[in-house]
Parts: sequence; structure tokens; C-alpha cells
Amino acid sequence: MKRNLLITSLLFRALILSAQNFSFVYLPDIHLRPDSMVSSGFDRIASIVNKLHPDFVLTGGDMIYTAKTVNGKKAAVLFDFMDMKFEKFRMPVYLTMGNHENVGITKESGIDKTDPDWGKQMFEKRYNKRYYSFVYSGWKFFVLDGIKIREEEKDYTQGIDTEQIDWMRRELESTDTIMPLVISMHTPFINPHYVISTVSGPVSPICDSVLKMFTRYNLKLVLEGHTHLYMDLSFEDISYLSGGSSEVSTDSEHHGFYYIKVKKGDQNHEFIKLDNANHRLKP
Repeated sequence: MKRNLLITSLLFRALILSAQNFSFVYLPDIHLRPDSMVSSGFDRIASIVNKLHPDFVLTGGDMIYTAKTVNGKKAAVLFDFMDMKFEKFRMPVYLTMGNHENVGITKESGIDKTDPDWGKQMFEKRYNKRYYSFVYSGWKFFVLDGIKIREEEKDYTQGIDTEQIDWMRRELESTDTIMPLVISMHTPFINPHYVISTVSGPVSPICDSVLKMFTRYNLKLVLEGHTHLYMDLSFEDISYLSGGSSEVSTDSEHHGFYYIKVKKGDQNHEFIKLDNANHRLKP
């Protein structure tokens, strides 16, 4: 039995090392809404992404603006608009859920948790579970929900529930320790604001509870959004990337997205600023 397990493990590791190279775009904080400036801005982003020819797009949350202050009928208009615009991508799109995809969670919405569209329900019915994993060419992606709704306060905070923690533990138990792993979550593990102000703590409580679970594993990338800030940190061979924002009003230094190339067991990444992206892509 032990010999068979060893052979299976060795074959799996050989498969990972021989996996096909691929690339993907990490695109957080798009803030799509039916507005002419927003619409034309996104069309340009889609054109730039298509010219890069990534194998897929992974969003970082806040694809729309905003479902949290409206009811299901108005939220559906925003999601329909997003669906229409995402058809411009010539590759598959994987979604990470952000705070703006949570329907009616603030007082202004006029609805509460008794409404069938409230909170995360509309997103999950239309797209995918709020947290999930997928494997691409030997790399495993953990897409997490970092939004914790506060029902009494009619708002939200950052957090990961025990349901996700239990799910991650089971997923990791069935994952080979050599398999390269990626985490995507909208709210930050490491807060880029701390670089310029000590008012914000550098590490979120989520960082401690979640990342400890990955200690024995081959975690390569931690991807985050929410702050609309570009950040590129590396510690113990793990890259912590905050993807800036492609939202039209973002400051030029942070206005962009990550283009990530994977080759065998490693990755390299580049932050493409939208203000000079056309120049960057010229032959």
C-alpha cells in the first residue's frame, strides 16, 4: 500500500513539473455600471487584455458598482450589464466576490435577509459559489469570500467564516504539498495603506488564520483588491499582490492590473498601468 502511494505521489509530482505553461490576468475593482465613461473605459481594458492573450481572467471582486445599496431588481441590472461587458473577453473569466456584489446589505436598499436576493444569494444563483477552487495546468486556485455581512449594523466588515475555514482544511488535505497554490480574495491579507500610514494595521486577522493553514504547502501567490492600490511584496517565496484598480477614477500610479505568467513550477508578474498600456503593448 505504501509503495503504491509513493508511486502515485511521484507520478503526480512529475505531472506538475511537466504541466503546460500558461498566463492569466488578475483584474480587481472594475466597478462596472451603466455609464458611458465607465463603459468605454472597460472596452479599452478588454481590448488590452485580449491583446495579451492570457489563458483566462481572474477578477478580484467589485466587478460592479454597487449592489449593496439596492434591491434585487436594481442589482440584476448591474449584473446584466457586467455579463454583457464580459462577453468582450476572448477567454474564460473566473469570478472573485467583492463587497459590491452583496445585494441589499445596507439600510438604503430597503430589503433584509428575508428577501431571496439579499446578501450573497443573487451572486451564487447567477454565477458560482462565493468560495471555490479550480485547477489549471497543475496549479490550484483558492477563490475566497472575504466579506462578512453585519446584519444588525446594516453593513459589512472583513472576515472569513468557519464554513470556509473547514472547507479549506478539507481541500488542503486532498492537495499534494508540491502543487503550486494561489489565493484570491477581494479584501486584503496585507494592507497596502500601512506603507504610507501606521493608522491601518499591516496584517489582517484573516492573514493569520488562513495563511497558517498553507504553511506546509507550496503557496506561490496571494492576490487581493479592495484598496485600489498597487502593491508587490515578496516573503519566503510567496508574492503578495494588490492589483490596483481599473476603475476609471483611480490614481494613475495604481490604475491597472496584473499580468501573470506561469512556467513549470514558478511565476513572474507585471503590473500593467492603463495610462501607458497601449505603449507597453506596441511591438
